[in-house]
Amino acid sequence: MLEIEFKGKNVKEAIDAGLAKLGCNKEDVSIRIVNEGSTGLFGLMGAKPAVVLISVKKSKCNINPALNTEIDQNKVCKKAEFFLSGLLNKMNLKFSDIETSFKDDLININVSTSDCPFFIGKNGQTLDSLEYLTQIIVNKELNSKLKVNLDCENYRRKQKDKLKILIDKAVDYVSRTGKIYHFEPMSAKERKIIHLYLKDNHFVESFSEGTGILKKVGIKPTKSEPTV
Repeated sequence: MLEIEFKGKNVKEAIDAGLAKLGCNKEDVSIRIVNEGSTGLFGLMGAKPAVVLISVKKSKCNINPALNTEIDQNKVCKKAEFFLSGLLNKMNLKFSDIETSFKDDLININVSTSDCPFFIGKNGQTLDSLEYLTQIIVNKELNSKLKVNLDCENYRRKQKDKLKILIDKAVDYVSRTGKIYHFEPMSAKERKIIHLYLKDNHFVESFSEGTGILKKVGIKPTKSEPTV
């Protein structure tokens, strides 16, 4: 799967530019809008381009050869290890090992350290920040956009399991009362877990509200129950 970022004055222009370079039709790709862009003051000051991510299987399109480059898995993993180890040394954080693996455009990184709580931070905030910085460095000068999953002592899995328990309780509350349930503000990764966990639920649906660090997820009853 190839995933490439494209920009334009607006979303349509960004999508059209991407489809043209990839040699694809819109129905052959998956499009995610990263930023809808803005014209700025009087169309001049503070203007921001629209940004979209287009994902496509290479076999689906007549991809420009300049874009159709294979990822050197070993190289990107070593790049991630080198950057992260240097960053942790500057933070005076001792670690015994950094283990990386690559699959489906995802770099999984596990750090072994005796000070995992400090590495993770409150509610995983330090871990999320380190993951974000590593992802930026890994993707620098790459055509495709790789994802990074950074972990320590299976924190991600444990948090996911805990979050699923909370989701089930919230779903039960909404089903019993017909009222909306709001979670506390959480990270984008955690919000995504909730949305994916409930995407096939026919009786409740999730939604996001708020901005920045105050952005949170709510659960509400669906407008109509599915017919049998």
